[in-house]
Amino acid sequence: MRKDIITDHAKISWILDQCQILRLGLSNKNGSYVVPVHYGYQGDSDGKYTIYIHGTGDGEKAAALDKEESIGFETDHGHENLIYTPPRKGDFGPSFMSVIGNGVPHKLTDPQEKLFALRTLIHHYVNTIPVTISTDDVKNVAVWAIEVENITGRVHNPTEEWSVALGMPIKERRGKHYKNGAVAFDDFDYSKLDDAPDAESGASRKE
Repeated sequence: MRKDIITDHAKISWILDQCQILRLGLSNKNGSYVVPVHYGYQGDSDGKYTIYIHGTGDGEKAAALDKEESIGFETDHGHENLIYTPPRKGDFGPSFMSVIGNGVPHKLTDPQEKLFALRTLIHHYVNTIPVTISTDDVKNVAVWAIEVENITGRVHNPTEEWSVALGMPIKERRGKHYKNGAVAFDDFDYSKLDDAPDAESGASRKE
């Protein structure tokens, strides 16, 4: 297993809280495909996760979920933190966090279970629900619970904020900081380039 794989459930939950879109790995007669969905989740003290999603109840997604066969899922966040550190041409270091796993979906039919699932999903995006939701409001909404079988997380080049939240060592990274495809600021100490090896020859730039 990779050294940076996260199995700690408190850290996985924190990453799940930051992410917004879950991607489901599904398949049909034409092959495999990916579907982005909104989601909510519950995790117990034993590290058991249940992920809730919803839909129209028809179409390819519903047909795949209703098979109640193991599916894959993935979610990620934070790619806007991109830093380039000279002098190596290819040394672009993006920051990101992600969670991947697999589980078995099943459709919820009990009105109270559906209500709980949809409230959980809404609370993933807002702290409070602005209107009261009743079982009558959700009776025509298809809701699935994915009982997670395996789940892991990963954090690459964590920002200082992520490091503090996850209890990870803070790694100072300097260079050209990109935002929306352009350099937002550059805090690299270019005097260090005098002692840096040439990117192609490996030789020092000093003569």
